[in-house]
Amino acid sequence: MDDETQPVGATPGDDISGLLMAKLATRAARHAVETESISRAYDKHIFRARRKKRASQWLTEEFLMNIHRDMFGLIWDWAGKYRRDNLNIGMAWHLIPEQVRLLCDDFLHWDSSGSAMPTLEVAARLQNRLTKIHPFRNGNGRHARLITDIFFHSRRHPLPEWPQTYLMSEGHQIRAQYIAAMRNADEGDFSPLAKFFEDCLPKLS
Repeated sequence: MDDETQPVGATPGDDISGLLMAKLATRAARHAVETESISRAYDKHIFRARRKKRASQWLTEEFLMNIHRDMFGLIWDWAGKYRRDNLNIGMAWHLIPEQVRLLCDDFLHWDSSGSAMPTLEVAARLQNRLTKIHPFRNGNGRHARLITDIFFHSRRHPLPEWPQTYLMSEGHQIRAQYIAAMRNADEGDFSPLAKFFEDCLPKLS
């Protein structure tokens, strides 16, 4: 899924303030370069990386910021930096550091060796909280999905095939399903979001 799966109020894709590469004048050009940069981040943090150890405190504020910087740092000057203004989505900007630290502490509990929480529920809680905090100016959806995939990789779990809704004829329906599941998660019911993740897993042939 691209960031068009974000609820109404997400940072518009046509906002080019902070753009480091002036030649990327069109949204399509920016999307292409971002896609390549994100692919390199996946190589670095999943496909060529050691798995994170369960119950180790690998999810930290610094790690989250570094991942975002690896994804967008060649393109945007705000990459890896918490936003300093309020949007129609996400926490008030001054609460972001505290809320991120609380998420990291909660995740350590969910991921502990003694936790009986199912992997898909941990993933749903992680992605929902990150998206709800909305720590960065843009790219929050893609960042949350990469963090979720790093978690799945740490559990030796198959990675979801996140749907590219903007390329799909039924993309608006998938987007609506995802947003509804995220809203349920906001209210404490993570089962629809976990089911959405399950439906995105590769199908066995």
